[in-house]
Amino acid sequence: MFSTACAIARNYTLPIIISHRNANGECGAGIGTFVVVNDDGWFVTAFHVISQIEKLNKANIDYKELLIKRDKIEHDATLLSHTKKKALNSLKIDPNSIDNFSVFMGWIGVSIGVVHVIPDIDLAVGQLINFDKTKVKDYPHFKDSSKPMEQGTSLCKLGFPFHNIKPTFQEGKGFELPVGSFPIPIFPIEGIFTRKVNINILNPPTYPLMFIETSSPGLRGQSGGPTFDIHGTIWAIQSQTRHLKLGFGSDSQNNKEAEHLRNQYLNVGWGIHAQTVTAFLNEKNIKFQLSTY
Repeated sequence: MFSTACAIARNYTLPIIISHRNANGECGAGIGTFVVVNDDGWFVTAFHVISQIEKLNKANIDYKELLIKRDKIEHDATLLSHTKKKALNSLKIDPNSIDNFSVFMGWIGVSIGVVHVIPDIDLAVGQLINFDKTKVKDYPHFKDSSKPMEQGTSLCKLGFPFHNIKPTFQEGKGFELPVGSFPIPIFPIEGIFTRKVNINILNPPTYPLMFIETSSPGLRGQSGGPTFDIHGTIWAIQSQTRHLKLGFGSDSQNNKEAEHLRNQYLNVGWGIHAQTVTAFLNEKNIKFQLSTY
């Protein structure tokens, strides 16, 4: 059902790889997804993916500042040894401090420039630096929300789950990804459109903040990826998975079977509604394509 749509969506769906090294030398990486919107290199993703990059940057700055403070104390000839030791002990290095990090945006040499966000709806829009428009063969169409969006419509999510990357780091060279990291396998999961979820906030924009809910979960690594119909038209940008308690079992029962029944959930996906995404793009004067149906 979604073979043609996946072939279309693969053109504009790319991985974000966020690598980091701790002060103890241990390296790790996480994977997210982004959608290239137009030939100017604008993209959409989930805010929490961008937020993770911002947190790493802040942690790295804090670590460097800590090293400067420690170095100043260590080279202060006016301090007695016990005073110096006490001062250094008050500025201990956490082994999990962020010594270095990097962000891979789909292609080597491409980085993130300006970014606009709406944290309340988990939406981020940014522009790629050094983007080569010839790398993307087809740009997405977003669903025209003035046209029917029927409950029960089959939808598909696409992204990069189930793939672990363990980077290494060499001084002077930076992060290196091991052989076999690429190509990152892209993974679809289908579901149906179950509900529209409205988000109410103080001082809202002039357009609604909404999620589209699907009957299947969004998988780790699919955050920021597209949720699209059988034509490849984007209905939402995957944001999160919600766990809906099924309500089976009785609270009056006190046995293992009842406990098992009471703790069963339906895992559903929430994606930022195309109406919200396109309204935000319009607000920032970013061009995009709208579906004709």
